[in-house]
Amino acid sequence: MGGNSKMGGNSGYSLYQYPMQSQPMEIVYTGIGFRMVPDALSLNDPVFLRHLLVLMCVVRNLFHMYLCWRQLRLCQWTKTVPRQMQATLTADDFRAARAEESFNVEQKLMAYLFDAIFSCIELYFGVLPFLWRAIITCYSIVDDLVWQSLAYVSLFSCYMMLRGLPQVFYTKLVLVTFYEVSDDKSIPLVGLLCSFTLLVVLLQVGLFPLTLVFLIIEEKGGTYFSLWIWGFLFVTTLIPLLVCNLYGMWCVGKRSKLPAGALSNALADVLKQFKFPSDRVYVLRTFQTVNETVFAFGCWCTKHVVILENLLFNQGRPESELHPDDVGRGLKDDQVVAYVAHQLAHWRYKHTWITFFLAHATLLIYLILFGTCYRHTVLYEAAGFPQNFYPPIIGYWLVYKYVMPLYLTITNWIVFYFMRRFEFIADAYTHKIGYSSAFISALLKLVIDNRVFPYVDPWYLMWHRMKPSPLQRIKHLLRLQNVNNV
Repeated sequence: MGGNSKMGGNSGYSLYQYPMQSQPMEIVYTGIGFRMVPDALSLNDPVFLRHLLVLMCVVRNLFHMYLCWRQLRLCQWTKTVPRQMQATLTADDFRAARAEESFNVEQKLMAYLFDAIFSCIELYFGVLPFLWRAIITCYSIVDDLVWQSLAYVSLFSCYMMLRGLPQVFYTKLVLVTFYEVSDDKSIPLVGLLCSFTLLVVLLQVGLFPLTLVFLIIEEKGGTYFSLWIWGFLFVTTLIPLLVCNLYGMWCVGKRSKLPAGALSNALADVLKQFKFPSDRVYVLRTFQTVNETVFAFGCWCTKHVVILENLLFNQGRPESELHPDDVGRGLKDDQVVAYVAHQLAHWRYKHTWITFFLAHATLLIYLILFGTCYRHTVLYEAAGFPQNFYPPIIGYWLVYKYVMPLYLTITNWIVFYFMRRFEFIADAYTHKIGYSSAFISALLKLVIDNRVFPYVDPWYLMWHRMKPSPLQRIKHLLRLQNVNNV
């Protein structure tokens, strides 16, 4: 019973005493503490590695802060409505969209700043080992790595909630006042703090089984456990995608068939072009507010279109049933038809599946690199853990947060680039089948409804937007129209 511990590696000494004697675990601390000068400029030196990990994290955050600053500068310098939108976007709506974009971007910028500060504190002041010692103190006679790891994940999730509080206070006490955000757009501070408490409870419900699954995979998977984790994630994301393609999005809202009428008749032609049945068009009323869109699902013999209710003009209901702010929102029938044609173009080119496999290809490479770094004990020593005495589950956070910033920066750019290209391809196909004018008016209407700031900095776009800006898409469609008119 008093043999070597399996917590993070094999140890040459006993880490705990005989548990039946109800004596606390005796921990021999061999961490690097507050040492700042490395013994050697080598990745095997935990002090040097700690400096390098902090540098990588800080440089990555500073880079994204620079991108946010570029977008903020663009918001401040741009004072006029784009020429392509002057007929529909009023000056007041433009100023409101600019203020909202500035608020969101500055909030994101400050999030990167706070994250960089806390990342430095975590490594240099040994926050993560402190949480581990707190767990061991509470469960000092429990020789059960799984239970201790679950307890650590629970405490770590609470810490992550506390880690986000400075950002919450800065947003509510500074940014909301500076940008004069209306009360209906901002949750009160007390309510937000209460929601944080609820979120901590909900996190435990999701993290406990997920942590247990990962620990079992790691124990049973051996050297290739990271591939088993990728397989688990691949299956758990593929199943919902297949379910949506076969049965639709029945689990996220109330679905009903599109009633016969003007819209149903207008959709008949475009559905016929894509060989979609006209009797499988559904309207979905979601349980929460989401962006207006359309989903086109087609897998084997099952094809159907799902239109979110808020995309329809006045949600397809009488004005008396609507909130005053919702009156006049949504698209007219011809605009909805053009939007459906755009989504069907995505379906024809299989953009959803390509994006799915592209994301999982990058995830597979990530997990292979993760499996390489995860077992190096020097990584845990750099975080301040005693040698060979750490919770392996914390390696997920250490690798993600400190080792992989460069890889994630590159792969995010690649995935976002292809997703933006897919939008242009679908827009071009929408123009090809004769719906470009209606689709341009649909994009303009959605800009007005959602007060979208039309400009975006090209550098900020590459790392922070999965879709081109509405202005870019409108210019692209207008160029296609001009080419055809020449």
